[in-house]
Amino acid sequence: MEFRQLQLFVAVAEELHFGRAAARIGMAQPPFSQQIRRLETELGVELLTRTSRRVALTAAGARLLEEARALLARRGDVIHSVQQAASGETGTLRVGFAASSAFGVLPDIVLRFRTRFPKVKLELDDSATLNVGAALTSGELDIAIIRAPFRHEGLTVERLLRERFVLALPARHPRARQQVIALSSLASEPFVLFPRHSAPGMHDLVTSMCLAAGFSPNILQEASSWPSVVGMVEAGLGLTIAPASSQALCPKGVVFRPLSGAPGHAELVVAFPGPRPSPAAQHFRVLAHEAVSRSGRGSSD
Repeated sequence: MEFRQLQLFVAVAEELHFGRAAARIGMAQPPFSQQIRRLETELGVELLTRTSRRVALTAAGARLLEEARALLARRGDVIHSVQQAASGETGTLRVGFAASSAFGVLPDIVLRFRTRFPKVKLELDDSATLNVGAALTSGELDIAIIRAPFRHEGLTVERLLRERFVLALPARHPRARQQVIALSSLASEPFVLFPRHSAPGMHDLVTSMCLAAGFSPNILQEASSWPSVVGMVEAGLGLTIAPASSQALCPKGVVFRPLSGAPGHAELVVAFPGPRPSPAAQHFRVLAHEAVSRSGRGSSD
């Protein structure tokens, strides 16, 4: 029994006329009638009673009509579901991001994605021990938003935004009154930073900027999450250097000031396996670029 036979049977069962049913399907009547006969033979039952004046459903035919409609509807649902999965409109999308990567950017992207693709389940992983490159290569993650510099064989990496670094310090700190703070003047200040193992690119970039300004940063405390870092700053345990977008997640007791003499820029990148991401990851990639572009944060000098 084939779906095509069921389609023909539903047509004649609804029309109760072979000529009209064949015309509805777009077939000549003789082969149409042969297909119905073949279906009856395969099932071993009579589905229709035929006279020169009328066609009527048997009890078996009435039952098959009910089941055939359900099967054909289910077939349509399956086809639609498969097509949605192929186009990235359903399924699961696993997104990774490192400790220093999200700040005020990721929430915008996630909101846009959930609005456009509500049937896709988003799984976000911000584990401090996550090896993003290995997770993308193995298929544990589909796409990631992380801080540059980042390179990994077999992955495509695209820049989302480039922004200045700023200094975060306690609101009660004497330097908080300054409008701009020279990086070279911070040699004696204690710092709070992400540990290198959780954000090696960010850690090395901040350290190299300090070295270029004439000093090695005195890292008094380390924390793997931004809330912890900024909480330590608020408590007066040290200062931290962070991307300008970090100001979106700032407690009242912390202020941000532009840095002079800080040569580096913070870059946020999107990474995915191969030359092209999966369909759902491609949607996420496009919306990530769109969110950053429309926010006006695509570049900051």
